[in-house]
Amino acid sequence: MSDAETSGTRGKLVFKIAKATAITALMGGVFLILWFFTSIFAASFLHYWTLFAIFAWAMLFFTFATTLSEGTIYKYILLVIRAFFLIVYVAYATNYGLFSINFEGFTLTIEFIPLLALMIFANLLELARGVLRAIEFASQSPKD
Repeated sequence: MSDAETSGTRGKLVFKIAKATAITALMGGVFLILWFFTSIFAASFLHYWTLFAIFAWAMLFFTFATTLSEGTIYKYILLVIRAFFLIVYVAYATNYGLFSINFEGFTLTIEFIPLLALMIFANLLELARGVLRAIEFASQSPKD
């Protein structure tokens, strides 16, 4: 490989990293604003901070990784992994569709299992979409 080809490949890689970093930073700003707005209302929930941090960091990782792997099969693998992560995360974070709030001598329990099933179904569709897009990408002939 000549020096010109190496510097061209290096330039493309630097551009991809810069693009992925910029998009991830923009997404991080959105999560920061969302955190500021929701922290006012969710300060009394015990595990809110941990659950939000796990969700935000995971989404930032997947945003960076999928943007960086644009044009490769790895993008679609990451999209499938993200969909599976969201299925598990939504089920765990919502206590499998049961939400209880304890006040002084009063307990309010909200059951939203049908909504949870809808969210899981949407992520299963996203998982299937990622698999189909990976198959489509793999079946295309390489561009010269």
